[in-house]
Amino acid sequence: MCRRIAIVLLSIGAITAAGILTGCFHTDPSNLAKGEAMSGKTIEQVQEEHTDEWMAIPGVEGTAIGLFEGKPCIKILTSSRTDQIQAKIPSKVEGYSVIIEETGAFRALGQQ
Repeated sequence: MCRRIAIVLLSIGAITAAGILTGCFHTDPSNLAKGEAMSGKTIEQVQEEHTDEWMAIPGVEGTAIGLFEGKPCIKILTSSRTDQIQAKIPSKVEGYSVIIEETGAFRALGQQ
């Protein structure tokens, strides 16, 4: 039981660290350039709606919110950048850019 808790906590820590390292931050749609298409949903809502679909693709390790060219984007964190991943993930979803970023596989650290 303790081992499972440790693995879950370490996994959460790894995902959080990856988000920080990829320049992720909390933002709202008011930071988008004028005239840019939006669905009326926040970037967090769009990310949440699509994360399960993206996580079902082999090689996708997680999702995050970050910046691309100074604008909010959804990042798809992958163990490797494959043609299959690129074919299944659009470059934009509901007005937000989607960026595929190769981070390597996420692994829980072993107990000491």
